[in-house]
Amino acid sequence: MNVRLQQKILTNIMKDEATSCWLWTGQVSNSGYGKIMIKDDNNQPHMESADHVSYIAFIGKIPDGMLTRNTCGNRLCVNPDHLELFDPEAWKQKYGI
Repeated sequence: MNVRLQQKILTNIMKDEATSCWLWTGQVSNSGYGKIMIKDDNNQPHMESADHVSYIAFIGKIPDGMLTRNTCGNRLCVNPDHLELFDPEAWKQKYGI
């Protein structure tokens, strides 16, 4: 868990008491998902999805090939309790894409 990233996430949310969603109030991509600037392992800045960063900050490392998705259906939600990992390749195979 990364306290610095946790603070960065928590300063850019508004909690929705009715749904328990943590609504992202920072930058938003054209697809409607939150995005945030972070530094990689080489200290180089890059944009990343806010839900991806929230997962890393509060839960832990995301295995290679896996992505995060919101279980609540709200694209702006970054509540780690509403995030899960999924394998996009397995999903493609399951649905014949």
